[in-house]
Amino acid sequence: MNRPNDELNPTSIPASASSAPQARRSWAFQLAALGLTLVSALTGLGLAYLLKSPASQAKKAEDEGNGILARLFPNWGKPDFVVLLSAQQDGYMLPCGCSRPQVGGLERRYNFLQQLKTEKGWPVVAVDLGDVMQKRAPANLPNVQGLIKYRYSMMALKEMGYWAVGIGETEAGALARIEGEWAANSSQPAVLLANLKNAENFPFLQATQTQTVPGTNLKVGVTNLIGPTVAGHIKDPAVKFTSSVDCLNEQLKKMRAENVDLPLLLYHGLATGRQEAIRCAQAFPDFPIILALTEEDEPPAHPISVDHPQSGTRNYVFRLGQKGKYVGVLGVYRNGPNFNFKYQLVKMGEEYETPLDQKANQPIVRLYEDYTRELKNKNYLKEYNQAMHVLQAMNPVPGLRNPGDGMPHYIGTEACKKCHEFAYEVWKASKHSHAYQTLVEAKYPSLRQYDGECIVCHTVGFGYRTGFANDKDTPKLKDVGCESCHGPGSLHAKNPENQEWRERMNLPWLAARKSGNEQAKNAAIEKFCVGCHDIDNDVNWVHKQGKDPFLEKWIKGKIIHNNPPDKE
Repeated sequence: MNRPNDELNPTSIPASASSAPQARRSWAFQLAALGLTLVSALTGLGLAYLLKSPASQAKKAEDEGNGILARLFPNWGKPDFVVLLSAQQDGYMLPCGCSRPQVGGLERRYNFLQQLKTEKGWPVVAVDLGDVMQKRAPANLPNVQGLIKYRYSMMALKEMGYWAVGIGETEAGALARIEGEWAANSSQPAVLLANLKNAENFPFLQATQTQTVPGTNLKVGVTNLIGPTVAGHIKDPAVKFTSSVDCLNEQLKKMRAENVDLPLLLYHGLATGRQEAIRCAQAFPDFPIILALTEEDEPPAHPISVDHPQSGTRNYVFRLGQKGKYVGVLGVYRNGPNFNFKYQLVKMGEEYETPLDQKANQPIVRLYEDYTRELKNKNYLKEYNQAMHVLQAMNPVPGLRNPGDGMPHYIGTEACKKCHEFAYEVWKASKHSHAYQTLVEAKYPSLRQYDGECIVCHTVGFGYRTGFANDKDTPKLKDVGCESCHGPGSLHAKNPENQEWRERMNLPWLAARKSGNEQAKNAAIEKFCVGCHDIDNDVNWVHKQGKDPFLEKWIKGKIIHNNPPDKE
């Protein structure tokens, strides 16, 4: 039974675990020095590093070499180990976007992690919050590829040596399918969910993962919990949750019994809801490190700190943004019975891309190729049901010469040329006219023309009735053509003088055009464009002072294709 949203309020729980009698010193006591370190100075050990400006960090890095890692971790010395934190990949195996600069991607994360291990020689504990699987597909497609992308993502995390991955909202709503897709076939990384009420039905799940960090005598424990706000979003009646408070007390007890030195909590609470994670930190000071959800793509550089005046300790809530664009690196330093930390947020930019001459042997790149090859071999394009386009769902117009049953179908851009020659020539000179070929020519991974989540924005009508199916059956619907924006054109082509269908072919911006408001018309057209040119796929489509990306591409990019005045 789900608990109310305020269940983690410290006033509503029994005495925290850190105040209970223990055989060894409590973590709250062991971390007391950390709190003092953090408030006493901006130098030395601890998260004081967070308070230094990037400029001062870069300057001090000059004495430590010119490499990327030296610039990232100036004056870190050698930690006992580091924890690599990642979160909320949401299906983004590849870097976010189809245009440069791109950010994120599992290939780059692998390369970065290898640098930590080989160039720095640091022992690494890698854990992921969860929400690895995508919640929805792009461009309003059904989520056909979510599970296969989850499987390949987990294979990549295994290749990286991840210890543990949490179950988030997206995975919790598909536990049975996840078991068959991945978890039943591999025990690494451990898949964690501690507060599932009927956990016996999902034996692949673990409540807690504990391991000794290689090369040290320090033991780390990781557990994962779905908080009440996220639990309320999961509609699967087979998935129910126990009390968050009781569950965390139980996991802390287990970690003590296994002599865990540093406990980590992966916490899923919505970020109205960063408050929910803060309440969790307030209630459980024995979790010095809490990795939580965030609603922003761009994460904060600093964690949220939560003080505990009675014990003089402090714990931290880390948030890493969405789509796997960033990772967090937490340096852990043993200081007698205490721990000190340093932290660096790292953007997975192009500097971590595999050199071209090494691509073929990069293990995550090979997984990408396996993924697209599987899409091709299993004909995943065929798995997408064809919905009705809005023009296909509208009532018929009396008196039209209707082909077949009267439902408009896609006819291809070449069929529009006879009546719209000027617009056709503008289109032919644009990048839209060879959008499909960019998928054919893509490398690392190749075979992108068999990926429905790419095809949807590089063809005409994919996912709609009579729209693009594949290059053999519907070759005339390759590329981004007239009907990509105007909709299936057969009835308009048969009845070019019918005003009703002329207007329907311009429906998304019709009202604004009739009003004569040019700004409103442009806004309506842009709203349609960003269905594919969203911030993820076209990272340069960002409104900045003095620059309108729509006008840059629509007018300066010569996409605008109104008939010349003498042809109106």
